[in-house]
Amino acid sequence: MEGLDCLRSVGRLDIGLFPTPLHRLRRLEQDLQFPGIYIKRDDLNGIGPGGNKIRSLEYLLAEAREQNCDLVFVSGPLQSNLCTLTAAACAKTGLDCEIVVNGDRPQTPTGNLLLNELLGAGVHYLGPVSQSQRADAVQALCDDARRRGRRPYVIQNGASTGRGALGYVNAVPELMGQCAAMGLEGMTIYVPAGNGGVASGLVLGNYLAGSPFRIVVVSVEYDYRDTCAHLNKIMGESAKLLGVAPPPDAEALCRVTEEFRGAGWGCNTPDSEQEVLRLARMEGILSENIYNSKVLVGMETEIRRGGVSGNVCFLHTGGIGSLYAQYS
Repeated sequence: MEGLDCLRSVGRLDIGLFPTPLHRLRRLEQDLQFPGIYIKRDDLNGIGPGGNKIRSLEYLLAEAREQNCDLVFVSGPLQSNLCTLTAAACAKTGLDCEIVVNGDRPQTPTGNLLLNELLGAGVHYLGPVSQSQRADAVQALCDDARRRGRRPYVIQNGASTGRGALGYVNAVPELMGQCAAMGLEGMTIYVPAGNGGVASGLVLGNYLAGSPFRIVVVSVEYDYRDTCAHLNKIMGESAKLLGVAPPPDAEALCRVTEEFRGAGWGCNTPDSEQEVLRLARMEGILSENIYNSKVLVGMETEIRRGGVSGNVCFLHTGGIGSLYAQYS
């Protein structure tokens, strides 16, 4: 744990309910004839609909507080889980939140759009604009807020930054403590990678802790080369914030696979679509249709192929708010 003492040097707000549960998937074990399948429930961290971004927001909103900001801007697609969790975290910490989305205002909000309204966030609907146009709109809104005397803080790149990734560096000692209490050794953790914030934090934290886990990064968006590039960039940023030497490249610290990403972010695959039903009907746990379900498909496929041994763990990153819009 000494290698993770550096986390104490970076500000963090106490927002989520941690540790999140770690438990077995016994019916899935029976079905796959594979003992030792676990799930880490980061969908159950106590804020809004729950999900991985709460860990990132503990560090990002701490920086907003340190900078005496009173307004947070966050942006994403219509059903962005980050936007909804930011609204929830801002409500808990007393910060105003404005959401900028590149999509049209619906007649009847569903999924995360409904939750955004319930949470009291201001929402700016830009229509079907590009990500770069959305970024320009955020900047314009931020400049206008400053002219009105506000002190805005902007969450960049879907919270997949060096500071945001510290949330999952910090998840490593949490998971180590749970495994020690349960007598678990040699665990392989299957984690998603879009922009790479979750995976880069876990990979770096695992490295700093002496590599107690094996980590398999399942890309849900980019190809192998781009995924590794994202991981390396964010790990470098995190290491700098922590004041530690840059880590080795991700390729040396984890295994990255692009096999299960399909057409990328926001696009389900036939297998991932069925996995939502499979997990719900076999374990009573809700996943979502186009993101973390791909990680489940990857884990189960590798178990069936005999490509993994020992205990395995699926990191459930949430996204339940968007699930209701996916089937509406």
